[in-house]
Amino acid sequence: MNGDEALQVKLGRRLDPPLQEMIPLSSTVLALATALLVLGAPPSESPQPTTTDSFRPDPTWKPIGRSLWFDPGAKQLVLRARVALREGPLEHLLCLKGTKEHEAVLATDAVPRMIHAGLILTGAKQGHPVRFLPKFEPPTGSAIEIQIQWQEDNKLRTADARSWVREDQSKRPLTKDWVFAGSEIFEDPDTKKPIYAADDGDLFTVANFANAILDLPFASTANDAERSFVANTEKIPPRGTLVTLFLRPRPAPDAAKR
Repeated sequence: MNGDEALQVKLGRRLDPPLQEMIPLSSTVLALATALLVLGAPPSESPQPTTTDSFRPDPTWKPIGRSLWFDPGAKQLVLRARVALREGPLEHLLCLKGTKEHEAVLATDAVPRMIHAGLILTGAKQGHPVRFLPKFEPPTGSAIEIQIQWQEDNKLRTADARSWVREDQSKRPLTKDWVFAGSEIFEDPDTKKPIYAADDGDLFTVANFANAILDLPFASTANDAERSFVANTEKIPPRGTLVTLFLRPRPAPDAAKR
């Protein structure tokens, strides 16, 4: 069994031939994606009350977990979430459902390690999470463009995710992209089993966390007295609104000019 086939088995399905052709997977990428997949999913949660909206997955998208699809045509990850917070200080754009909704604009029941694996499929390059010692190093990785769609007043609306986050002092929307820091995999000292750190709930953050899948590429504190970002209330739809996030690597400025 070759590397691609091994990954397909871990996913529990065979990738369609067109998808295989679009996503050449190196041995390093396969090893990382497989390591994430074999960890298994967290315990399932009771279903959330549904809100009517017009979302229907495109038949060409490849499901890679609950609330999560890979769009091979646009090479983007599609993720479903729900508005959890509209005002106040933030630590997250997106958290795992049932964890940190009191400081996150959005919450999702998508499995964190599958979000990570899906970002790899888009061609995003993982960097490293924030490092605080021996000296501060900001998170690194591919810059990720995030577009959000939702239905409001019988209209389909779209926004850049950065417009939902506002710098508290300047009152201006976030201008920097999140980067694919990639969280961490570590061994539980008691069970000796591998743990994916983002399962704790830190998915897409606006304060630096080593657990984050996506983080901001500069120093941003989670200290209550010094938090930099707040929810941009007027841009965010009502709590409970179901939304769809589209994530893909943003081309580097010099590449976009070619």
